[in-house]
Amino acid sequence: MRLPAVFVIVTVVAVSLLPLGMALAQEANPDRTLPDIVERGDQFDVTVTFTAAADEFNSVGLTDLCPEGWEVEVNKEWCTPKADFVKATGNKAEIMWFGPYAEGDDFSVTYEVTVPVYACAGNHTFDGSLEYYLEEEGPYLEKITGDVKVEVPVYSTKPLICCSPKSLNFSAVEGGSSPANRILEISNSGAGTISWTLSDDAGWLSENPTGGGSTGPGDETSVVVSVDKTGMSAGDYSADITITADGADNSPQTVPVSLHISSPAPQISCEPESLSFTAVEGSSAPADKTLEIWNSGTGTLNWSLSDGAAWLSEDPTSGSSIGEHDTVAVRVDIAGMSAGDYSADITITADGASNSPQTVSVSLHISSAAPEISFKPKSLSFTAGEGGSNPANETLEIWNSGVDTLHWTLSDDAEWLSENPTSGSSMTERDTVVLSVDIAGMSDGDYSTSITITAPGVSNSPQTVPVTLYVGGIGPPLPAQFTITNLDVTPGQVPPGQPVTVSVQVANIGGSEGSYTVNLTVNGQVEQTKMVTLAPEAMETVTFTVTKETPGSYTISIGDLTKEFTVAASSWLSRYWWTIVVGAVAVVLLAYFLWRKRAA
Repeated sequence: MRLPAVFVIVTVVAVSLLPLGMALAQEANPDRTLPDIVERGDQFDVTVTFTAAADEFNSVGLTDLCPEGWEVEVNKEWCTPKADFVKATGNKAEIMWFGPYAEGDDFSVTYEVTVPVYACAGNHTFDGSLEYYLEEEGPYLEKITGDVKVEVPVYSTKPLICCSPKSLNFSAVEGGSSPANRILEISNSGAGTISWTLSDDAGWLSENPTGGGSTGPGDETSVVVSVDKTGMSAGDYSADITITADGADNSPQTVPVSLHISSPAPQISCEPESLSFTAVEGSSAPADKTLEIWNSGTGTLNWSLSDGAAWLSEDPTSGSSIGEHDTVAVRVDIAGMSAGDYSADITITADGASNSPQTVSVSLHISSAAPEISFKPKSLSFTAGEGGSNPANETLEIWNSGVDTLHWTLSDDAEWLSENPTSGSSMTERDTVVLSVDIAGMSDGDYSTSITITAPGVSNSPQTVPVTLYVGGIGPPLPAQFTITNLDVTPGQVPPGQPVTVSVQVANIGGSEGSYTVNLTVNGQVEQTKMVTLAPEAMETVTFTVTKETPGSYTISIGDLTKEFTVAASSWLSRYWWTIVVGAVAVVLLAYFLWRKRAA
């Protein structure tokens, strides 16, 4: 009976020598919910939910990126449980909970996104992740799943200029090299074919190419934008790139370009440039806000803060920075202050800094201890085809941002607009009003009205919500237009000969059925192709399998999307571990038989 025991021991030891992987992924399962279709100028909510993966669930950070150029708004109160820290920077939402939380605790995050009025037609993607610790182990990282795209529909039968990004920013140091080039993508988000040209009004700015064409979304031209700062002194410069296209409904379009040349000395940079606080008279002070200060020049920035308001304070009030961001907690004390609006400036000074002093404006609104009307979105727009069906309903949220109970009523002066309900009461909850439009008998044109929100005894009553309606002719079906999104390469690292799965989503955002050839490129060479035929608004996931024997990095490209995977060289242990196991067993067997022979 000794042989099996020895065999087990040797086998366990041999297996234990195998390379260990990373800690098993946890399962908080972050899931995102988005609307299917949004209009230009819309404000809509994004909701992300997840669950504590285990006890001692702490240092939880959620980061979500909406499409470039779209604006995010987030609030601690919009999170369940209430977040400890939130930050909205352009198109990025960041939320944190310090914890710890228990296994099974549910989390819900809502943040608001504003669609630019110049948003291009087509599918726009969201990308985010959840990071957390379990006790002191981690960080664990999970990608946000669920909905990943929203569609901005095409409502034009003519070409439309679409460009991304909507502005370009360059920075450099006086006497140093010119900043790195930037890329401007130009395409057609309408119908037909567009032929465009570029021009600018600055001698230090250039574009390549300065002209091109596009048949629709997915057919972009990448323009290299370059800056030559030779002979330019420190300062801020601006220019416009003008995009013109004959026959395009929105020609010309301008792309603002800024160039900041810092002096070869410390320079104060801060974010945000302004801070706003709100509170209720006689209640607790509002939550602290953060101010980040850093050196965007050279050398060391020794900064200090001051303000002229007794109700305002900062911690710390001084610091030093080479390149790192210093965080300052800005606090407000409203004890003894009455309802009203207050303002002050935080002054940032630094000896030797070329742009000292800098000011950060601070505003404080103290509402009376009474109801106050709040609502979103701040405006609404509808679009419909003449003689066609009514546009989809929209929603208006109304709530009380003061105290006590808000009794509100709605009215408007347009026969084509209706609200349901037209009145309600709110303490802190949000009331949802469904807005409907009836275009029966209406001719082609633009219409506008306002919804008036009134509430007795409320200091900010009435409030108005502008509403616009465009009724346009119904044109011929648009041609098929394809977008490529969500390129996934799994796994990211494999041994030689191990297959890698490549998948991508192909969507037809046009108005007609069509076929599209998906080309899989590995290190610049087309290796596989597949053709898909899709009806309008249809989507299909196309999957490839790639196998490589030679160790190294491989770049996968489909359309404009690119990702990499690595073929790792096999270690001597991973190649010969079974030989080691067999040899160890043979040695044990030989020792066993020698022992039996001596015992006999």
